[in-house]
Amino acid sequence: MELDKLFGLPAHPLLVHIPVVIVPLAALIAIVFAFRPAWLDRFGWGLVALTGLGALGAILAAGSGESLQETSKASRSAVQDHAEMGDTARLLAFLFFLVVTAAVVLRYWSKRKGTDGGMWSFIRSKGGAIAIAVILVLSASGAMYAVSVAGHSGAKLKWGTTQTGG
Repeated sequence: MELDKLFGLPAHPLLVHIPVVIVPLAALIAIVFAFRPAWLDRFGWGLVALTGLGALGAILAAGSGESLQETSKASRSAVQDHAEMGDTARLLAFLFFLVVTAAVVLRYWSKRKGTDGGMWSFIRSKGGAIAIAVILVLSASGAMYAVSVAGHSGAKLKWGTTQTGG
């Protein structure tokens, strides 16, 4: 999916800010919710919306970056590395969205099904909460790391690697 321009400007520099801001924010919230399952039950659908927005932003950012690969003045290998990092960030942001959605849906349904034993009781148990917490923390950490690395490499491509001393 290629998206070249927004409002007459290159789309990629505008769209990258969606996942760069939203995915780490959603990841931090998910990590907090992992340790507070009651908060996940209460505010989980908002987190689903936030991670969905972050994943959509990552998809749009990666798609809009494809058109810039040929016009970039940076080295071909650096641009290719950044593109691969962007693809990884897109994938992990989407997987993070799926994990959050699954966690919220499973906790919602387990609450509705009651304590009839089996899988639904396990999900409501302390062991189930720990399993969900581990998966949430891992997926949140992976998505946040991938988006940060891709964003950092893109900033280095655009602004160079020079640093000013202070």
